[in-house]
Amino acid sequence: MSQTTSVAAPVFDPFGYSIELPLETKVHAHGFLMRVITNSPDVIQTAEETWAGFPLLFTDHSLEFRVVVSNNAQAKRPSNLSSKAQGHLLFTETDEEDFAVGDLNTGFAAFWVSPASARDHEFFRAYHLNNVMYIMLWHAHLTMVHAACVTRNGHGVLLCGPSGAGKSCLAFACALRGWTFVTDDGVSLARRSTDRLVVGTPRGMHFRPTAVEVLPELEGHLVLVQPWKKLSFQPAAANAFPQFRRAVHANIDAVVFLNRDAGGPARLVPMSSEESFSRLDRELPLMQQIEDQRLSLRRLVEARSFELRYSDLFDAVRALEFLAS
Repeated sequence: MSQTTSVAAPVFDPFGYSIELPLETKVHAHGFLMRVITNSPDVIQTAEETWAGFPLLFTDHSLEFRVVVSNNAQAKRPSNLSSKAQGHLLFTETDEEDFAVGDLNTGFAAFWVSPASARDHEFFRAYHLNNVMYIMLWHAHLTMVHAACVTRNGHGVLLCGPSGAGKSCLAFACALRGWTFVTDDGVSLARRSTDRLVVGTPRGMHFRPTAVEVLPELEGHLVLVQPWKKLSFQPAAANAFPQFRRAVHANIDAVVFLNRDAGGPARLVPMSSEESFSRLDRELPLMQQIEDQRLSLRRLVEARSFELRYSDLFDAVRALEFLAS
């Protein structure tokens, strides 16, 4: 008697559902639970490098990122980034091999990237992982504030100003004088917090090349990185300046706008809450929840607001001590 052998028909899979993603990690991205599911150890390592040790601060929202790394060994790492959003949908692209789509309401995103992009941890972190993460959290829970943040005696101070205003240098100078460093160029304000809570990223510090002219302590401790095709610096090792105290969040008691070319002794000039709000609102990116974000800025400026006029860095630090005594 003859026997028939059944052969499984090939599965028609035009969408790539059969690609296995066997690796997973959970981190606390900016204080929110984030699951990263992928087929690449590089992706797992980047996520864990970025958020290892960061505490869980918020339990009312989470993120799930699925990252598919292709087997295209010929693809080169791209160098451009485009982000677009409509309604609750987000699309980011660096080239035809590297892109992501996400649901801003649910916190779910899917990425398709090349092996070259995944291997470059700094690129993948800046252009993909953190870019999508920040947009999603700003949509749902946080408000971006372009400011450095330091604390002293439990009093949080935001140091505000456009790029080149001296935020990083002043935050570093404060840390040298015993302040606690939270972040040097951007914080996220928790919109549902009644305590004016901001969250930062205290591990990295970035400087312009001229920073060593006013802060010679930086000499020999910096390396050049260019994730955004612009010149920036950060500490060369995790143990650089071990005397620094760092914190991931702070409650804000004062908002300070920097004017470092004023001349004369450093001085704090009171500013109205309306002027403070207006300056912060100018740099607020337009998003779907723009009115919620503006309301959170108005709560933020209920704290004291000042313009800090100074020319000498450490004279400015002494003036700030008035706000945190």
